Order: sequence, then structure tokens, then C-alpha cells
Amino acid sequence: MFRNLMPLLARDFHVLAPDLIGFGNSAAPSRESFEYTFENLTKNVAGFLAALKVDQYFLHVFHYGAPIGFRLAMRQPERVLGIVSQNGNIYQEGLGPKWAERAKYWANPTPEPRAQYESAFAPETIKGQYLTGEKPGTVGPDGFP
Repeated sequence: MFRNLMPLLARDFHVLAPDLIGFGNSAAPSRESFEYTFENLTKNVAGFLAALKVDQYFLHVFHYGAPIGFRLAMRQPERVLGIVSQNGNIYQEGLGPKWAERAKYWANPTPEPRAQYESAFAPETIKGQYLTGEKPGTVGPDGFP
């Protein structure tokens, strides 16, 4: 996962890893005050890069950050020096069959189907995503509950 790659990249590069709004340790505004779209998240990251005056960069695209990174690359390809892609899906076909049921929920977000996905956000599920395959005691608890 990215947590093992970032220290390796940091040996030769200045690594910036912004939290996406509503992810990591960032604030999660209500859906009434912020529209959670890849477009809005891209604007936020572009603003972050502009504020830091980062004019050229290599992209590491991972998971939900892939559509954001590739949007940045398409808008200003001259700024992108290279791309490291790790588990970054950017096309509908790549979502696979499990997402077909979730797409039905996205189209009709009622409480009944929402309850089916609550286990995905349970503390043990999230911890498992961080700890599975890692040596005990080597992953800090700051990224999971």
C-alpha cells in the first residue's frame, strides 16, 4: 500500500500527501455545504498545489485519488513529470461486479440499502485495511479508529 511506498519515494523526492476533504484527518463538511464530487476534490487539490507554488510534480495516484490526479494531469499535462499508479481505477469497467449493486444505491439512496454498507465503515473493517499483511506494531494508529 501507499504507506510503504511514500517513505521510499521520500528518499529522492519532496513528498506532499494532502488529505482529501472528508478523508483521513480532514474535516468532513455536510453534503449540504460541500458537493462530494471528484471535480470538487480536484479543485481543492489544485488550490493546494497553487498555494504551495508547486509548478511541476510527479503524481502518485492511489485508490480514490486516481480520478483526481488524472484530472490534474489532463488539465495541465506540462506540469506532470511522471505518474506512479497504484490501485487507481479511472474507468467504469474497472469497478467490477460488486459495484453494480452499489450503483443501484447511488441512484436511489434509501435507508434500507444504506444499512448494507455500514459494515464497510466499522472500526474493525478499517483497521483490517491498514493492518492486514503488515508486521504487528509497524503501522501507527493515526489513520484508523
